[in-house]
Amino acid sequence: MRILLLGSGGREHALYLKLRESPLAEKIFVWPGNALIAREDRVNAPAVVDNFSALEAFIEREKIGLTIVGNEAPLVHGVRDALKAKFPGHYVFGPDKRGAQLEGSKVFSDAFMREAKIPHGESAVARSLGEALELLPQQSLPLVIKADGLAAGKGVSIHHDIEGAKEKLEEIFIARTFGESGSRVLLQKFLKGQEASLFALVDGKDALLLPTAQDYKRALDNDAGENTGGMGAYAPSTDLTDEQKDFVRTHIIQPVIDRFEYRGLLYVGLMIQSEAKDGVAVVEFNCRFGDPETQSILPLLEGDLVEYLLWTDNFDVKFPIMQYGETLRLPHRRGACVNAVIAAKGYPAAFEKNIPLSFPENKNRNLQIIGAGIEERDGHLISTGGRVANIVAYGKDVAEARQILYAYLEDFKNCNAKTREKFYWRSDIAQMRQA
Repeated sequence: MRILLLGSGGREHALYLKLRESPLAEKIFVWPGNALIAREDRVNAPAVVDNFSALEAFIEREKIGLTIVGNEAPLVHGVRDALKAKFPGHYVFGPDKRGAQLEGSKVFSDAFMREAKIPHGESAVARSLGEALELLPQQSLPLVIKADGLAAGKGVSIHHDIEGAKEKLEEIFIARTFGESGSRVLLQKFLKGQEASLFALVDGKDALLLPTAQDYKRALDNDAGENTGGMGAYAPSTDLTDEQKDFVRTHIIQPVIDRFEYRGLLYVGLMIQSEAKDGVAVVEFNCRFGDPETQSILPLLEGDLVEYLLWTDNFDVKFPIMQYGETLRLPHRRGACVNAVIAAKGYPAAFEKNIPLSFPENKNRNLQIIGAGIEERDGHLISTGGRVANIVAYGKDVAEARQILYAYLEDFKNCNAKTREKFYWRSDIAQMRQA
């Protein structure tokens, strides 16, 4: 089968590496991909967002059988709907436009969770600065402010005082920091607890759970600094009990399936709360694989990823499934994966681009170097994004994976002596798991 994968970041590179293991994958194209993906597999074209005519022409010309949508923007704009209308027999991995609104609109998602009685933070919606300022005194601190639409992982901020919240609201409504994505905001109660990420493949009826993961959103060690798109992750996370996973499957994922006939990947960002009735609450839904959690999950996954993705779109495949109680799970190997993101200094605020870099030779089969914001110019690698690359290590446990990971990052420092001060990464990913 000829496969097309849409996206350019670390998530898509990780998917690409896993897809290459499949005997079903005759050819894989990545549109547009990044410089660490084989040049012959990259599509030299602008990223797909909301104009699907060039995409449809490519699918027809290259006889693509399966399109995998890696990033959220095309899904929110209805790429599945468009491709299914144009090519009825074409397989697409990802939800339709209606289901993707769970990520595309925080207000839509909040209203759905209220109606479905899904545990989540209490919230209020503001459609203007004036309305937001009127609502502000009624909110408890800390307060979470969420821009309604897509904001590349930067639309959520946490505030411990009213003045800081006012400044953020002025940025959103007056300075238009997030453009149309900030035309509405959600003022939400801050949820205390331990975060965990749960991913499920969904075929419109059933859900198959992947290994759990935990990501690190704050820019700096000890969860200091600004919120980012993610600075690293480890898998599996051991914070969710089997009983909590069954609860999430039955009372959170199933309502989504029932309401939207959801297909593709459903990400549930959770806050584990020991004082809560059922122990968990939803922080957010996403309609695609998470980044950087995917980089830590996929090396653990056993079996054929292509089969799993086709299963979500009515392709008749048979593969092993693990069952615990009412919950179906995909098989995965023992051990742990830890992922640290190499970022440009300044990220997630203003950061330098076009920084030359190179990677030390990788002699460890348990280590992956995954590209993100990186391009090749005149035969040399340069940074183009805030999150430049991911270093992912597998070990028999978290401690071994961390040792492999951070040893390589030391080599990266030495290899980039002239520019190493222009990059940074967190040194504490999964650190608490060494004990």
